[in-house]
Amino acid sequence: MRFTWKAVFLAAALLLFMTAKSAAVPQPLPGNLGTGECEWQRHSKRVVKRVRRHGKVRRVVRVRHWWTCVPLPAAPAAAATSIPPPPAPSPESEPEANRLAVKSAEYYFVLSRPGVKAGEVTIELNNQGEDAHNLNLRLEGSAEEPDEIAETDSGQRTVATFDLPAGKYRLWCSLPEHEEKGMATTLVVE
Repeated sequence: MRFTWKAVFLAAALLLFMTAKSAAVPQPLPGNLGTGECEWQRHSKRVVKRVRRHGKVRRVVRVRHWWTCVPLPAAPAAAATSIPPPPAPSPESEPEANRLAVKSAEYYFVLSRPGVKAGEVTIELNNQGEDAHNLNLRLEGSAEEPDEIAETDSGQRTVATFDLPAGKYRLWCSLPEHEEKGMATTLVVE
């Protein structure tokens, strides 16, 4: 039997695809979470991008998938007595709980969570796109100057802290045409 390079290449690509597909299924977490204390849920999101191919701008639609671990209800109180309770959070760790990560790419933002607590909020802009992006945020209905995280180059991240009162905030990229192409989202501060 004689093999051609094309057949060998296709077989290798198929093998690589199958191993990558099986690696996408979440594995149990180390420690107690791997013992069935959480349930894996698959999420999907439709992502529309505009790409330039052969001199023309084309619309590409992809579906992004990810997995999250949802904790199961706690065990009965009799079984919980053998496990010591977790330590109470220290006052110094409070600001850590009020952080927000914002991933930017062409042309969208992804927030690490939909809302944060009012007060001092630390926002990290992580630019995973090919272009530079910035982040502006303003309380909806306000005429004040927006808070801003400066232009962040591709592959870089910028961290800033703002004092945000409760309300609904509009986030957007103010670089030319970025907002018009979809780089805007909403954040709830409670």
